Amino acid sequence: MNNKTLLFVILSLVFGVTAVYLAQNWLKSNSQIGVSGKTGNVITMAVQVPLGAILERKHLALTSVPEAFIPKGAIQDIKDAEGKVVKQRLYAGEVLRKERLTVKGEGSTLASLITPTMRAVTIRVNDVVGVAGFLLPGNRVDIINIFKSNGLKTDVVLSNVKILAIDQRASNDENKPVVVRAVTLELSLEQAEVLMIAKSRGSLQLALRNPNDTAVIELATIDETAEVNTESAQPVEIKQVASVSNRSKQKVILLKGMKEQEIKVNN
Repeated sequence: MNNKTLLFVILSLVFGVTAVYLAQNWLKSNSQIGVSGKTGNVITMAVQVPLGAILERKHLALTSVPEAFIPKGAIQDIKDAEGKVVKQRLYAGEVLRKERLTVKGEGSTLASLITPTMRAVTIRVNDVVGVAGFLLPGNRVDIINIFKSNGLKTDVVLSNVKILAIDQRASNDENKPVVVRAVTLELSLEQAEVLMIAKSRGSLQLALRNPNDTAVIELATIDETAEVNTESAQPVEIKQVASVSNRSKQKVILLKGMKEQEIKVNN
């Protein structure tokens, strides 16, 4: 056996012993955490629940997990989750957190999903304005105003607006295009005023945004007061007035099947 072979054998033994030692230490540390670590109860989802649903006891499950793995904000009592409104879609097995729920107020569940200081405003759409039915609750859109002012013009009046609902649905479990007639948007009062002014001066078009697009778009300024051009409004001189005799005759068209008959009537 030459020196090189002997060196390889010695190195192999050293690496093997080191690997066994590290593996044993890792197993011991993990086993100690598993034995000595305390456990706690958290509320998990027993089934998938869509956005806007009201949680019931049948949707929830009590699960025991190590305290080291309990996330911040996790709900640990079923009473704290029962009767709350779901703000985002929840999946089976997911740990329920306070940020995913909101308190149900009076009226519809949609009202509970509106962010404080915001308002829900609905606009009428068609297959073109509604992006061929690809709009879903939770998507964000830019709103373009098309109007006439010495020709057709366009302005981006609102940007990165959240869609609360489509028609009467605040959630859509199927990720398929659905042509709708109305879209409900989440707007501030100032944005709602801008939208109403833009709607009154022309038509609206929604532009669907990528959910990861955070670009800030420069918005057009809309004048709230319409300017009146007084210079163009000048009196017109009347040169001749035509008089109409009271004895003029009126004509009545009488239709009989495919035939037309004209009848003159005296005043």
